[in-house]
Amino acid sequence: MVDDLKHCAGTAAPPEKDEVRAFLESLTGPSRGRIAWLSSDHPRISVGADRMLRVVSGDGGQPGTDNRALLHWSGDTYEIEAVPGAVIWVNGRQVGSADLIHGDMIEFGEDGPMSRYRLCRNSFPTRWPVEEILSDTMAYARSSRRPFGPRLTNALFEAGRRLLLETSLLFRLTVIAVLIVLTTFMALQWRTDRLIRQAIEAEALRLEAITIALAETRREALSVEELAMLREQLDLQLAGNADRLTRLERRLDASARVIRETTASVAFLQGAYGLRDTGSGRLLRHVLSAQGVPLQTPFGKPLVDVEGNGDPLEFQFTGTGFLLAGSGHLVTNRHVALPWTSGDRMRAFQEGGLEPEMLRLMVFLPGLTDPVDATFLAAADTADLALLSVPGKASEGRGLTLSESPLEIGDEVIVMGFPTGLRALLAQAGQAFLTELEDAGETDFWTIAARLSEEGKIAPLASRGIIAQITPMAVIYDAQTTIGGSGGPALGSNGHVVAINTAILPEFGGANIGVPVGKLHRLLDAIADD
Repeated sequence: MVDDLKHCAGTAAPPEKDEVRAFLESLTGPSRGRIAWLSSDHPRISVGADRMLRVVSGDGGQPGTDNRALLHWSGDTYEIEAVPGAVIWVNGRQVGSADLIHGDMIEFGEDGPMSRYRLCRNSFPTRWPVEEILSDTMAYARSSRRPFGPRLTNALFEAGRRLLLETSLLFRLTVIAVLIVLTTFMALQWRTDRLIRQAIEAEALRLEAITIALAETRREALSVEELAMLREQLDLQLAGNADRLTRLERRLDASARVIRETTASVAFLQGAYGLRDTGSGRLLRHVLSAQGVPLQTPFGKPLVDVEGNGDPLEFQFTGTGFLLAGSGHLVTNRHVALPWTSGDRMRAFQEGGLEPEMLRLMVFLPGLTDPVDATFLAAADTADLALLSVPGKASEGRGLTLSESPLEIGDEVIVMGFPTGLRALLAQAGQAFLTELEDAGETDFWTIAARLSEEGKIAPLASRGIIAQITPMAVIYDAQTTIGGSGGPALGSNGHVVAINTAILPEFGGANIGVPVGKLHRLLDAIADD
């Protein structure tokens, strides 16, 4: 017990236990944290030039010039008396003399420390209760005459020091345990918040990717209103198409012959791709209500999730392709065979943690009542070209030949394809067929194409134009086509393929771009070497 007291008192050893009556605990100044023991009847309090508080027994020597106060034991407590010329404050009030009460705050002069007076009753505390430390802090904050800022700073610092060094071991261990728990909780909360933010950002990117793809593929869908409008315009469109084809045949019999001989080899492509979550490896599916109705987000977009209970989310598209004679290969554009590679869709999908996957790719050929499945074979790295593989029975007696002759500006070309996709096919099918589909309620994306094929109404449109420019990377011509005609053949007057239609340039008066057939030769050579 004496060792504990010696530690509290610094270098000053305490008196014997039965002699200690009270002590002063310095709260400020160089002696802060030290204890000055009071045991004699008339001790003197001095503060030296070093501002250290000292207790001198009243029985020894003469008062020094650094004395600040005299203490007189009354049997129950000490009475404090300021020496002549010294000023002391008790609980913030200047006094000449006063009976001290346990817990009083005493300041010994302007430069002296503030000390807490405590009666020992022969009890030597080695550790202070938290409430005592907090009480000392509050008393100091109330009694100190220092400016508010330094007073508050000193009070907080001293409270922290004493809580750290003068409380019981159990209390400190409890505080450490609580801090560890709080730190762990905050770390877990921060990690959870970060994961939630990442999930929200990923979901936002995912929704953005889906929205981009839906916006770009929505043109393939046909609503009831669009079908009604199409029927109103049908007679005019059919008359225009028939008149255009008649004029083509009248102007050039060779063009009519090329159209007749190549139509069976030009394919209508219809497909859809979905999105697979790279984390779970599962497809995004529509979320259905209890009644089986697809749900939507507050923004009117389909609600999809890997845990969805509906059909996979589909991004539908159409395009054109053509069979190569004697190969079983079908040629089209890369952006048709791999539609997610166009624009910024692939980047948006990857940032959203999604991977596109082809769900269905159907090939409809004129003269065949049933579609055939197509399998991706290869795509060019530097040109918008792709090769698909189709069953041998689909290519029997069909196929186009690639031109070996060089092109010249001014040469005529005939572009074959399915511009505007299902809309053009419905326009050619006639009003009666459209009415039949509406009455049967068979107006969805897949059913329309299947019915057109069953009725033998799959046939490409042809347009005639002149080559305006030739470069190693592109052939530019003014034959009219539009979206949906991508992947179709551009034919020379002998019926051989001279380019593969790939893009339109509306800003240049409807000019179109085709990939030179030489690029296709190189792609065929590449897969032959593999």
